[in-house]
Amino acid sequence: MNEKGKSIWGVISDILLIIIIIIAIIITVMTFTSKNSDMGIGNVLGYTPFAVQSDSMDSGEASGFGTGDLIISKEVKDPEALKIGDVITYTTVIEAEQPGKKIRGYNTHRIKDIEYAADGSVYAFITMGDAVGMEDTYTVLPDEVIAKQVNSGIDANGNKLTGMKIANFGSALSFLQSRTGFMICIIIPLALFFIWQIYKLISMFMTAKAESLDEESKKRVIEEYLAQQNQENSQNEEK
Repeated sequence: MNEKGKSIWGVISDILLIIIIIIAIIITVMTFTSKNSDMGIGNVLGYTPFAVQSDSMDSGEASGFGTGDLIISKEVKDPEALKIGDVITYTTVIEAEQPGKKIRGYNTHRIKDIEYAADGSVYAFITMGDAVGMEDTYTVLPDEVIAKQVNSGIDANGNKLTGMKIANFGSALSFLQSRTGFMICIIIPLALFFIWQIYKLISMFMTAKAESLDEESKKRVIEEYLAQQNQENSQNEEK
């Protein structure tokens, strides 16, 4: 491989390493923050990526998203600031694998309406999936709201805004967050990279040592040649 090829490969490997390290940092931070969160949801600087698990929001419009997509949401600290049209992720009751048993899970739908209490504060949110066409059975209480999809909402003309999302990347994130995915895509590549760096370091050391020996050999030959010349000159002068 010529020097240009080595240079290109070096740049590519450095870029891949940076990407792997960034992903590893994000997943690690999300893991630690989820353990400290009351709802078990991790975030990075207040932002949380959610892997979409259903097509209830896949209306066919640009503002929608479906199974396998990834949406970027921001933690909601003040539910009172939410508006009709915002896409929110909230805790809800879902059917468990065991028949007749229900557990707390998460859902992401759009706010269709807001119910207010007598004092003017938000009492509950009425939500609906864009692709469902009907309101959800249960209303969402303010303390059940986890996050709002970034840039979601409705503009002045009543059009749904396209929230921040990455198509088809939700499945990849779910895999990376699993032990198998983290091992295959993060741990093993990083281990191979560090082994490669150690190999290059040893190679550089061996090359430098060989070059040093070559220099010493050249110096010894020159010294022997000069000594021989001096000896011959001394003999000639004696004659």
